[in-house]
Amino acid sequence: MLDQPRVADFAIWLIALAFYVGDAARLLTPRQLLLVEAGRGRLAAVFSADPFTITGRALVFAPLLWPQRGAFVARWGRAWAVAPALRTELDDLEALRRTLRLARVLAAWAFGLLFLAGPLLTLTLGTDPAVLCVAVVLYPSVLATIAVVWWKRRAWRLGRAAAALLSVEILVCPAFLPNLVRKITAAHRLEVDGVQILAATASDEAKQEFVGRLTARAEVLINEAGDDPEGQAALRAYVARVRATP
Repeated sequence: MLDQPRVADFAIWLIALAFYVGDAARLLTPRQLLLVEAGRGRLAAVFSADPFTITGRALVFAPLLWPQRGAFVARWGRAWAVAPALRTELDDLEALRRTLRLARVLAAWAFGLLFLAGPLLTLTLGTDPAVLCVAVVLYPSVLATIAVVWWKRRAWRLGRAAAALLSVEILVCPAFLPNLVRKITAAHRLEVDGVQILAATASDEAKQEFVGRLTARAEVLINEAGDDPEGQAALRAYVARVRATP
């Protein structure tokens, strides 16, 4: 008869999960938001009207159950780009996203090994055999990923320093590997206002939801800028622009 599993038996997977979640976290300034890939090529915003903050920065997470989806850090509250510049930015984003198929496979594979196969094997075989089985597959996957990072770094627009840092991170802590796609996309700098990009790519329902959250957040910032009438006026004009966008 098999012994009843204890929480301690799953400690290694819980620790890996903690590293994964911590690595997926982002601390954003009040004028930043996280644009995450949604279905059918769309983008959605991780943005709260009343975010949890640490030292004045909003704590946000990319979708933890969807490691294959990228996340872009974008600024909001800036002047909107003209149509050709917006089109160029969207085409550039789409070109980058098309190069990520292999990264998506590797991220999802590592996620499955660590957070599905690992606990299931622990449940059926015990902790030590489960760790050994996962390690035998995971570490070659890490080495293969490092090789892929250097092979694809130009397509993924990673400099040598960024590729080296990414390689070291996943080698030292394989629990970071499921965040591979997010690490690549987070390094990509967006030149166009994030809300303008969202307005051009999100579903109508997502846009309507977002406008309400943005309005509430802007009101807080307007109240905080009580001694800056120009800043208050700029925020009000920005929100009015967003509301007027179809």
